[in-house]
Amino acid sequence: MATQKYVSDVKTVNWSNQIVFDKLSNLEFLNIMFGPDNMERVKQQMGDKAPDMNIQNFVADRDTCSFDMPPIGNIAFRIEEREEPKTVKIVSNESTQFQFKLWVQLLPVNDTQCKMRVTLHIELNMMMKMMIGKKLDKGINQIADGIAQIPFGMI
Repeated sequence: MATQKYVSDVKTVNWSNQIVFDKLSNLEFLNIMFGPDNMERVKQQMGDKAPDMNIQNFVADRDTCSFDMPPIGNIAFRIEEREEPKTVKIVSNESTQFQFKLWVQLLPVNDTQCKMRVTLHIELNMMMKMMIGKKLDKGINQIADGIAQIPFGMI
């Protein structure tokens, strides 16, 4: 197995880096989007962008998050490091099928905007790299786009 690195384009977020950091550094905010009471609403809002989104048993607290996503299985992660107000580093738990690290880096632009880049380090064997490598190239930008669109100041 080798660690593969996928880096998003730099995105502009229309919130200050402090506001974005405050939300991303506390995984409880994910309950608003993926908690059982909100999942159906999110699917409706996303429409055909998430036709197969099937998240079950979602649980998140300040430092950890876990959920089941058939057919992948259980995905669990935790915040490994917070560097206020510029970096949040998230790592998968040992029980997760794919070991990964996800870094969100923030850079202030002004009082109401910041730049953001998302980096994924993931352990993939050669066959998995061939199967999903191109999807992860695209997926890391989709993750960054999704994060950039979160109304951080409203949640």
